[in-house]
Amino acid sequence: MGTKLFKAIIPILVLLLTVQFTVTAGSAHARQNKDIILVLDTSLSMVGQGGGQNILDKVKRIVEDYIDQVEDGDRVTFVTFDVDTKIYPTVLVDDENDRDIIKKYITMTEATGLWTYTYKMIYKVFESAERLETEKDGRQTEIVILTDAIDDPPPSELKKFNLTDFASKYGKKRDMWVYILSFSNVKDSTAANKLSKVVGAVTDKVKIIETSEPEKGKHELIAHEQMWEAESRSIVIPVIIAAACILAVLLILFLVKRLSELKVFGKLEFWNNEIIEPYTQRFDLARRPAREALIGKGLGCVLNIRDINIKAPFKIQAVRHEGSIRMQLVGNESTKVEMVNRQSDGLLQDGDLFKVGNYTFKYFK
Repeated sequence: MGTKLFKAIIPILVLLLTVQFTVTAGSAHARQNKDIILVLDTSLSMVGQGGGQNILDKVKRIVEDYIDQVEDGDRVTFVTFDVDTKIYPTVLVDDENDRDIIKKYITMTEATGLWTYTYKMIYKVFESAERLETEKDGRQTEIVILTDAIDDPPPSELKKFNLTDFASKYGKKRDMWVYILSFSNVKDSTAANKLSKVVGAVTDKVKIIETSEPEKGKHELIAHEQMWEAESRSIVIPVIIAAACILAVLLILFLVKRLSELKVFGKLEFWNNEIIEPYTQRFDLARRPAREALIGKGLGCVLNIRDINIKAPFKIQAVRHEGSIRMQLVGNESTKVEMVNRQSDGLLQDGDLFKVGNYTFKYFK
């Protein structure tokens, strides 16, 4: 029985290892699709009004470069903000045409806003992310905000956007990254740090990238994304391996249990039908619990009948049939088994009579 069990387990282990290798190899190269929300500051400060640098064209170029590395299957939502927040239609990226649509949105963008209502934008963006989350199918959400990090709302605007209340309503997001590219001349600026704390009410995964050089900021953003994705995969792979091992053990235990339940049972009455007044003998098949019982003469037969006229033993074996365990009668090339009381279907019923060689047998449950 041990050999048969081992042979039965091997295909399952091979299948599990194949699936595990395929998934693990795939995880090493592919990443989870994302919902990416790209947010661009379009206030006049981005074109140098107020004494700053005119960086809008550079920032637009790096956003277009960033779109080129977006993978097929990602969804991109482009957003601009100044006094108001404008959210463009979400684009599911399948090919270069989809990337060109997003780039067209970016190309048409101009910085004309008199005010920079940053906190209103954040509130609106998180609302948009919340809507996407209901249909993201396991996607990772990523928000990239490109700004000078200054919150400068119009004086007439009295409404307060409280992200703490937002987090209380929707819950703190554990699978959402927020990158803030602050194109400021001041390192560790008060505006950037304050913005980080405000966003921290909704997610702990906040990365501030402060630089006066947009191109450098783009490279740092992509490098951090790749590092985070690699760390995510390094966590996922051991989990997959552990899950596969647990599944393998469970399947083996299940198989062992199923096989251990397959044991012959019932009793046989048998007599030599060539004798006029034969002596009827009885044998309990469950005397030696096993999946099958060999009947004949010689070594290996649990029921050894010295004068039975057959060349090779026949057997009764336990099989699973329609959810229950039944006894199956199995002959061989040199030993014919003939059912007496009914047409044979291979399975024994209570009271069945059958002949093998010069002997007649009667089976009882």
